[in-house]
Amino acid sequence: MPFQEDDPCLVSQSLEISSILQGLLTQRVLVRLDIPGKAVSIISTALEVDPKTGTLLLDNASEEQTNSQLLRATAVRLQGTLDRVMIEFSGPLSPAMHGGKPALAMVWPTQLRRVQRREFFRVDIPASNPAHCLIEHASLPAGRARFRIADISAGGLQLVDRDLLLTDAAVGTVFEECTLELPGAPELDLGLRVLRSTQLAQDNGKPQQQIACRFVNLPDNRQIAIQQYIGGIERAVLSRRWGMD
Repeated sequence: MPFQEDDPCLVSQSLEISSILQGLLTQRVLVRLDIPGKAVSIISTALEVDPKTGTLLLDNASEEQTNSQLLRATAVRLQGTLDRVMIEFSGPLSPAMHGGKPALAMVWPTQLRRVQRREFFRVDIPASNPAHCLIEHASLPAGRARFRIADISAGGLQLVDRDLLLTDAAVGTVFEECTLELPGAPELDLGLRVLRSTQLAQDNGKPQQQIACRFVNLPDNRQIAIQQYIGGIERAVLSRRWGMD
């Protein structure tokens, strides 16, 4: 996933890259590792930054199948938010050990992107406590359908469309009557605008559509509720990661 050389968000100075990686470590930043185009992602943290070998060690997934998929990928994308700035880079992973436990190793990137928008950082919604979005629209069966939410940010979300009900929803389509059903939070009525649609390959070979959407005309009180929900997920993941449960 090469970056555009004229990208104003591109960082290529080795000292600056080193400083950013150290920041991910010292601030215990939660990072998302995913394989673009695949329904594979985890939330991880940096375990060690080794300037001598130019290696970044990352916590691995609890599921061996997910670790295997990440290790087989030619490139894995890392995204995290450091001081309210989204950091993004990619590279292959290799197996490693840290403190006697399995870990993931990634070679330091020669380039990374730094984008100063908090809403870019997405958090995966745990399958053990799923969230859903109910969309009411004339194009849907019975005029409505409920979709699982794959991930969410302050600016939008990504829907899982297992039954391919939204394949005809063009980019820019606005669904005005939507209801977010977030665990532990009141239902939130809002609008969604379709940004892109991606077909992913599942392990069983069956196609799955994911629809990325941006919130439309979101009132402040509902945005605060969404941010509180995201914060709760981040705190729960961080607690498990550092053994504070």
